[in-house]
Amino acid sequence: MAKEIIRYSLLLIIVLFVVTVVSATSIGEFQLDVDNVTIYQTCNNCTYCNFTRVMGPNNQTIISNIEATRDDTYFSALILKDNFSVVGDYNYLYNCGNSVEKDTGSIDFTITYTGGDLTPQVATVYILSIGTLIFFFILILLLITKLPSKDTTDDNDVILQISNLKHLRPVLWGISWIIILTLLFIVSNISIAYLPTFMIGNVLWVFYTIMFWLTIAAVPLWFIWIFTGIFRDKEFKRMIERGVNIKSTP
Repeated sequence: MAKEIIRYSLLLIIVLFVVTVVSATSIGEFQLDVDNVTIYQTCNNCTYCNFTRVMGPNNQTIISNIEATRDDTYFSALILKDNFSVVGDYNYLYNCGNSVEKDTGSIDFTITYTGGDLTPQVATVYILSIGTLIFFFILILLLITKLPSKDTTDDNDVILQISNLKHLRPVLWGISWIIILTLLFIVSNISIAYLPTFMIGNVLWVFYTIMFWLTIAAVPLWFIWIFTGIFRDKEFKRMIERGVNIKSTP
């Protein structure tokens, strides 16, 4: 009887000291340059729990030998956002236990540009935005085809009447160009934020960057072209009213 009591007592002591680690496969997603990351582990009967290493997407060590803060069975440590420079999959290694037993392992987390998945609500907003821009782009192109491209002339290409509506064409072409830039900006950012590889997003971003700087350089010339045409037509109109025949330029 005494032997049975001793045996059960030893078994109870062993059970009390057995490490029970409640592990998660991932602690979630966090936003780059915005979120600090709290790494944690829950462990029953642990007297210590240390985070030995935080590793980045290429298995490079970011931080090592992190001392955890204990709150009963909850062990945690705060990793500041400055330690995460790129998006991707990260993981941290833990070593938890007591004087009898210990447990080691790793838990994943992800750093993204948005800090979350592409939800149906967000996807709907993107789809509606892109669809609206494409609709207006097509509408503007159709409107451009309806506008006159030159003044009214006779069979000898002598101007009979100045058409002011033709000056709307370069304005609408400029708006169309801006819509294309906006579409490239949106699609490239969506690709970078949500696709598993940055290749497509980076290519689109390069196109957007080139077109953006070309636009910056071309805007002054665009304004000069429009206002030069307007002033020239005013002068032509005065000359036509005085009876001067003016040939239409291509």
